[in-house]
Amino acid sequence: AIYHSHTHTQAYPSATDIRLAAYPDATYLIVTLQDRDHPDVRGFSIIDGVVTEKRVVVTDREMA
Repeated sequence: AIYHSHTHTQAYPSATDIRLAAYPDATYLIVTLQDRDHPDVRGFSIIDGVVTEKRVVVTDREMA
């Protein structure tokens, strides 16, 4: 996956994100920090300018 954050906007690919998406097999993860107490993570595929949301499951694991 390829990830980045949007600190002031929603977790959705911007026009720039879509234009620069060069890896059609990648999942693009976007973290939004609009509400710093409740960050949101969403995943997308971006192929030929078409954005499709993918299911993201965030798990919390303790180190063994």
